[in-house]
Amino acid sequence: MMHLDDILPGWLLGTLEPEERRAAERHLAVCGECRADAERLRPAVDALGVSVVPVAPPSGGLARLMGVMEGPERLARFAEPVATLFDVTRERAVALLASLGGPEAWLPGPVSGVELAPVEPGPGRVGMMAAFVRLRPGARYPRHTHLGREWNLVLEGGLREQDGREVWPGEALDKAEGSSHDFTALMGPACIAATVLDGVVEFESEPSPAP
Repeated sequence: MMHLDDILPGWLLGTLEPEERRAAERHLAVCGECRADAERLRPAVDALGVSVVPVAPPSGGLARLMGVMEGPERLARFAEPVATLFDVTRERAVALLASLGGPEAWLPGPVSGVELAPVEPGPGRVGMMAAFVRLRPGARYPRHTHLGREWNLVLEGGLREQDGREVWPGEALDKAEGSSHDFTALMGPACIAATVLDGVVEFESEPSPAP
């Protein structure tokens, strides 16, 4: 690095990547010319902070933002992949995702700590089981074998399979016929996933029923 030149403004603004910032600071420690340039530019950079006119947020903006982040609409961003997974229209997917905010949507699942919200899939999924699955943080889904294919899309929270693989929101977990696994919901928000099962699953041991 001969002189900072082009990246000196970025260093003053704090926009450099960590490694680039550290390299610039090492250079500044030994280069008087670049230190002088930095001091010359600093007043202009400092003036940027006072040149922006504060704007009051719109009334109710925080409530709307929290509604998007935590309310029924928080899962709407997954409408397209959920519609594809369940073979339903986007509008139907939006309505299904919004309904998950109500406790009446959920039924006890096959094991403790797991709940289901059944879904009627579209014509491309006739004869398959479709549902949203919700696992409480730390809940374990016991080892089972898929007697048919299964498609999953994590929408919230996350899960960890027995081999250590973690699946996070927006990521798919597809299991082939004959495959076996178990998984545990990660700590944090409850793990919610959209799932379609073509066939059934066979547990290696009798699972503990939901309370």
